[in-house]
Amino acid sequence: MYIFQPDRYLLNQQVKKYSKNLYGQVLDIGSGGFDRYSDLISYDSYVKMDISPGKNVDIVGSATSIPFGDSSFDCLVSTQVFEHLADPSRAASEAFRVLRSGGILLVTVPQINELHEEPNDYWRYTKFGLKELFEKEGLRLVEMDQRGGFFSMLAQIIARYLIDRLDLHRHYFLGKVFSKSFYVFSKIMFYLDSVDTSLANRKNTIGWCALFRKP
Repeated sequence: MYIFQPDRYLLNQQVKKYSKNLYGQVLDIGSGGFDRYSDLISYDSYVKMDISPGKNVDIVGSATSIPFGDSSFDCLVSTQVFEHLADPSRAASEAFRVLRSGGILLVTVPQINELHEEPNDYWRYTKFGLKELFEKEGLRLVEMDQRGGFFSMLAQIIARYLIDRLDLHRHYFLGKVFSKSFYVFSKIMFYLDSVDTSLANRKNTIGWCALFRKP
């Protein structure tokens, strides 16, 4: 059952915004059980890889050991995966390896999130940590985009707490009611973020979307 969450909404907006930078042979690292992004990208081929088999998965593989040769892809997409990797540095190295020269990696990560997919939930990232992780492996930062400010972050924390506390995914009617409430509340919080340009607001965020290029 779908329940509106600020993080998921803003994440989709970010991927849509930056998908224009992606092209050619594309690999989705950690695609999960749904084809979320292929319709946003102009591509020649779009390969969906995940650690577990599934209807949406083209090939089973790990981000830390990608089952393709060097320089196999023009672009990579990896959304909300790197917090679940015990060895993110190795995964960043693998991303560098399978990218062609001039290729683009689009990656998203959380800075604030509840525990999820336990026990495989290891990391949260600041923009500085994310930049360091990939640039250490040879990729170069093109753009870094913040996913909401203080108010969006607060809306996400409240929504996620209530989803878990009231077990809303198992209660259809209650979930529908809260989903609509989360949507209205989040729109107000998005607006507050848009008018609050203070440093205090920008120090807080749900997460980050970044573009990196292989030289």
